[in-house]
Amino acid sequence: MRLTVVGIYFRLQITDTLGVWVEGTHAFDPAAGITRTFWYRLPTEWVVNGAILQQRREMLVDRLYGPGWRNGNPDGSRYIILRVREKVLTDGEAAGKPWLAERGGFFVCAPDGAQREVVPSEL
Repeated sequence: MRLTVVGIYFRLQITDTLGVWVEGTHAFDPAAGITRTFWYRLPTEWVVNGAILQQRREMLVDRLYGPGWRNGNPDGSRYIILRVREKVLTDGEAAGKPWLAERGGFFVCAPDGAQREVVPSEL
């Protein structure tokens, strides 16, 4: 008997660093970048032609950093995203459950955009 899983599995890796306000701009050191991995189970309609819709990816990033993050923090600092890597897993890749061997954040998203954090085995 085969277990049917509803949704698409998605890995989002973000490398960022914190910039500080110096003379009218956010200064930052790219060598201080940190890469974090986030795993998602997404509604199938969020993925078209093997890629997540841009507005949905932006929504996920906004949820990770918090409201207004693009404008910076009250202390003048701001996260600077250096690189975004994303991968929509094939059915074969998802069958291997690669997220079980990783550390990161694990989330399930509903079609209406509601998101809940889960433990890896619930993904």
